[in-house]
Amino acid sequence: MRWSLPRKIALKLFGGGGPELVLARRIKLFVLLGIVFIAISKLLYLRGLMPFPNFELIIVTLVVIGSFSLYTGGNKFWRVVTRYFGIIALVSVFLIDIGFWGLHKIYIFTWSGFMICWLLGMRNKLSMFDKFKKLLWRTTLTAAVAILIFDIYTAFGWALVSGTGLATVFLAQIPFTLYHFCSLIFVPPLVGLGKAMVKVKVPIQVAVPVGGRVRAGEHVG
Repeated sequence: MRWSLPRKIALKLFGGGGPELVLARRIKLFVLLGIVFIAISKLLYLRGLMPFPNFELIIVTLVVIGSFSLYTGGNKFWRVVTRYFGIIALVSVFLIDIGFWGLHKIYIFTWSGFMICWLLGMRNKLSMFDKFKKLLWRTTLTAAVAILIFDIYTAFGWALVSGTGLATVFLAQIPFTLYHFCSLIFVPPLVGLGKAMVKVKVPIQVAVPVGGRVRAGEHVG
């Protein structure tokens, strides 16, 4: 009995209903996980539990999930969630920042910088059914560009709000940007997770030699 609930949840997510319904459920779960990853990453970073500065999941997750064209069925609510994923995910970042540090002028640049990264990812419009290597190359390149733009943009913002010389800020930013690039290590598992979620079994009819019979086969998409 104690395994009945987990079994029902697993069946609902990974089986039950037609392939289209299963695919929509899995992509919904993928989007929800992205939101959770972003919130947890922010909390871990603020608690000082990440191994080094600027090592985070926020930009990478925004870019990877933003890069995919996501199908979640005909439900209007989920169409809104996937379309505005970046905004919804970043609400947790805004609330955590304010809860830990209060309001600061630099947030104008960090928050809008995250939005820029998400919008940059959305330009890709990739299909989760493309080859893993293609998806990995495109998302990694986009995430690297997004990190560079974010760091330049927020460094400029810090120079503006703090009154520090721009050259001084940019020089001090270099090691932090190099640390930030280490966050790209999260791209392969995120892309791999997305690919794994869309492997849905689709029943097809398989032709057999004359005298035999037509039997149902399965194709994994």
